[in-house]
Amino acid sequence: MRSLNALRAVVLSFGAAYLIFSQDHSVAVGLFILQVVTVALVVGAIGIQRIPKLKVTIRDIFTPSVIALAVAVLSLVVVGEQDLFQFKALVILFAVAMAVLEIVLSAKADSGEKTELRISATLGALTGLLFVVAPLNDLNAVGFFSAYLAISAVQRAVWAAGPSKGKK
Repeated sequence: MRSLNALRAVVLSFGAAYLIFSQDHSVAVGLFILQVVTVALVVGAIGIQRIPKLKVTIRDIFTPSVIALAVAVLSLVVVGEQDLFQFKALVILFAVAMAVLEIVLSAKADSGEKTELRISATLGALTGLLFVVAPLNDLNAVGFFSAYLAISAVQRAVWAAGPSKGKK
């Protein structure tokens, strides 16, 4: 799980950094970064699974990769439209689907993993709620998406760098 969290931290921080330092906060840019992040998560997970030294199970990789792939495919379907409603719907789908998965995984996890999974799930649920409730324009939607990516990246990096079963 440590390697998957490190992968997610790197991918999410790249997406956040691009959006934070970009002068263009249009829906097209936000949708492009959503596509890059989701595809990178899938490709990275497949790459990690192929490294025999890393003890990663298919269970840890399969469902998050399916969610990311579904969002990537849906974002390619709406690429011609590029309107705010579709961007918000894709961010909600990504954040909330990952949050639901992490809540389900936390039920079977040990105490250290359980806390981190629930923190991550809370971030996703709050992002989904924000995108549903708040009246967002293009600038705000892309800005809040970059904030979600940045906060999630930091949380994943801290989780990956923390001790694992008594080892660092």
